[in-house]
Amino acid sequence: MGDSDVDDIFDDFESKVEGKEDTAGEKEINEEELLKRKYQEAEQDLKEEHKKEKEALAEKRKKEMTHGEAPTKSFPNIEKIAYMTIILVLAVYIVFDLSSNHWGKGIGIETDQTITAAAVQKENKTDEIGEVVEEVEEVEEDPVVEEKELSGVITLNIDNIYTTIIDEDNDLGEISKIVFTIDNGKDKVLTPLVRVYAYDSEMEEKWKTWSRGEYTYEAGIASGKEHTGVIDLSPKKFINLDLKKSIRLTLNDTEDGLITDVNEKVLIE
Repeated sequence: MGDSDVDDIFDDFESKVEGKEDTAGEKEINEEELLKRKYQEAEQDLKEEHKKEKEALAEKRKKEMTHGEAPTKSFPNIEKIAYMTIILVLAVYIVFDLSSNHWGKGIGIETDQTITAAAVQKENKTDEIGEVVEEVEEVEEDPVVEEKELSGVITLNIDNIYTTIIDEDNDLGEISKIVFTIDNGKDKVLTPLVRVYAYDSEMEEKWKTWSRGEYTYEAGIASGKEHTGVIDLSPKKFINLDLKKSIRLTLNDTEDGLITDVNEKVLIE
């Protein structure tokens, strides 16, 4: 047997073995595919069965609704509503009965007490200790006006003198106005006429009798009354500020003439 024949024998053997291996591999693949197909078919069958069951259940519910077969739970609900209605009616009746019997009595008592209180002008009240206190009706009395005792004289007083320094270097100032008060202590109306005089020791004598202003009160000051007035001076300016200025007021009655006068000295500051 030559080498070529041996080689041919081995080649045939290898081909046969390879053929067997291919056949076994194809067999395994076919079995896997078969198993997959069976699994898929079984899964599809389950889905179809589940779908049919759902459709059957839906059809059953639809038939029940079509034929008027309502659930039996509605009857208990109707019974509950009826019971609740009865309870509500009873509650309303009880409330109305209580309000008419008790509240009405309270209102009637209050009304009777109001009428009784209005009819009685004076009543006895009992305090917390139990003592009876009689209510005393208070009567407002007109205030007693004490009549001022007349002094029999008329007085004149200077209340304030307004002064201002205009130029201190030039020794110049002014007295602008004087406030005074008159007290009528006589038993008749006083119609006052007040004059003011202002001067110092260095001024001419005429200024002692030369009025710098006057004040009248035509309405008159009643007996026992006081009256305050103001006189504005003209001229107002003065020099020699280191000298005191004499201020004199005279009070005259327009009917009887001079009544009284008052004097005061002041520095212009």
